[in-house]
Amino acid sequence: MNLDFSDIKVLLIGDFMIDHYIIGTSNRISPEAPVPVVTPNKEYSIPGGAGNVAMNLRAMGADVTCLGVVGDDIWGERLLLLLKNKGIDINGIEIIKNYPTTLKQRIYSNGKQVARLDTEKIIDSIPSFLSKNLQNYHACILSDYNKGVIKNADIDTNIVIVDPKKDDFSKYEKAHIITPNLHELQRATKIKIQNDQSIVNACNELIGKYNFNYVIAKKGSKGMTIVGKNNFVKHIAAHSVENTDVTGAGDTAIAALSIAYAKTKDIELSAKIANTAAGIVVSKLGTATVTIDEINNYIKLNR
Repeated sequence: MNLDFSDIKVLLIGDFMIDHYIIGTSNRISPEAPVPVVTPNKEYSIPGGAGNVAMNLRAMGADVTCLGVVGDDIWGERLLLLLKNKGIDINGIEIIKNYPTTLKQRIYSNGKQVARLDTEKIIDSIPSFLSKNLQNYHACILSDYNKGVIKNADIDTNIVIVDPKKDDFSKYEKAHIITPNLHELQRATKIKIQNDQSIVNACNELIGKYNFNYVIAKKGSKGMTIVGKNNFVKHIAAHSVENTDVTGAGDTAIAALSIAYAKTKDIELSAKIANTAAGIVVSKLGTATVTIDEINNYIKLNR
């Protein structure tokens, strides 16, 4: 199997942000406070949040159209330029005055993250693009980081796939696929997650209440569990990875899942491809992407 997603068109709606990295070294503790004194060696910025989903979709070969907002500031300019330079359609990203672009600044010392500084403001108005007819895409991803862009999931398109952050999953009602982690699953259902059976029970509750076709519970180092209508249950084992950095792994997973499902309509195969992509990306430092060549090579080596 040689995957090719170059014919897949994805609409990505979500909370776009930028991740700025300061990479340095430290050989002493500050005399002012018990923190390392970091000497920066390198700084760089990359898209985060929905921006990271877009970068992963593009790296895997898909055609990507983005809808969202950024602030009228230097970080918004930088984010839009980074996306545009990768061939991502940014015409649907609105620039809002007096609104800061969501920014996460991470400081690394001797290969480990030692601090993170966040700048953000929750948007309080519903962007106009959510009322448009969006049928010209194979899939629509809602990348919700709870920053205000995603007010509900009433999107008129074929396949809506949601990476949720809200406690109230009624906002995503009738989405085709939703991909909570275990913490999000427990918060949304109030069911204590203790084992695979409790995961299945919680997923089935969400399917019954909100008419999702599938709930894919992301279990981190333990893989994924897929639960669908008509008692469909599949457990996907995780890939063993040492020295993991899970930053943005969920973005990579939903990107791979969405285009694989749009291509194949096979939920189990799509989850396995997403699991593979996530296993590759957690071996990389910080917010990162996975290419289609990396996925294909991994599949070939592990047949």
